[in-house]
Amino acid sequence: MLLGAAWTASFFAFAAVWKTSQDIGIGTWWLGARAQPQSVMIKIIPFVLIIAVGLAAIYNLRRVALVSLAGSVGVALIAVFDISRSGGLAAIEFAIAASLATVSVGALTGTYRAATTV
Repeated sequence: MLLGAAWTASFFAFAAVWKTSQDIGIGTWWLGARAQPQSVMIKIIPFVLIIAVGLAAIYNLRRVALVSLAGSVGVALIAVFDISRSGGLAAIEFAIAASLATVSVGALTGTYRAATTV
């Protein structure tokens, strides 16, 4: 449940990045500049990733903690491309990725393992 809540919070965090990007006038790579905005398909890439992993967490798919950890790496990859365009927004995106990775590692420690029979 915590993974689902974390991915839901990250959805709103990326919405805040979007709004901040518009307010300060510096576009992220996935939003584009004001004069040349990206297509809608590019703009929703972070949100599609977040929704996909969030649904995997909510439905408690097998190995969901590993899927969540891979998703946090995907969020970090989104942030990598923003370093040159807008360092501050990239730092926020890296913070989102780091928090998701922390929750994912925490979920890995809480998984049940089958007892070995001797």
